[in-house]
Amino acid sequence: GSSVSTLDICGINNLIEQEYGTIYKSGSNCVCLLYSKDFSIVHILYSDEVCFPNIRLQKWLRENIRNAIVERAKIVLPKRLHELENKHQLYAKCVIVKKLRKGTLGRCSVYRQIWLSPLIVIFPQALMDSVIPHEMAHLKHHNHRKPFWDFLSTLIGMDAKEHNVIENMALSKYWELYVFLMK
Repeated sequence: GSSVSTLDICGINNLIEQEYGTIYKSGSNCVCLLYSKDFSIVHILYSDEVCFPNIRLQKWLRENIRNAIVERAKIVLPKRLHELENKHQLYAKCVIVKKLRKGTLGRCSVYRQIWLSPLIVIFPQALMDSVIPHEMAHLKHHNHRKPFWDFLSTLIGMDAKEHNVIENMALSKYWELYVFLMK
């Protein structure tokens, strides 16, 4: 985040509220979140007087950052799914980006619909690109039996079961943060 004076932040109130972000003001707390149009960048501007242990401020920050993640995911994930569909010639009926039950990153229905958690948009690209093919493999195999893992291995170009173990280890370090952000 960037530190600027309270007067500077509060002076751009109209600009922020119109299109570019949102502002939190309460007592000596004044925090601005500024977003790029595609939500790929979020700037957090605050003064030195901000009391970050303030529970209401923490809730406001988490909700607004979560909303930015969701908006970014709605742009990035369908686009990436369509790129991978074209690459593998394997197509879903539709893609839905929405918060899924705890611990679920993606889902594929028998109706060829793929649901993706917005959370995966903040993963490193390699992890995001392993979740999407996993769900795409369910378009052909609706369970986790051996043919599913064999097919997924061909999609990702390596042993899928081994990759799944590596992926779980990589995610476990940050899982609590991911869950907190999406709460």
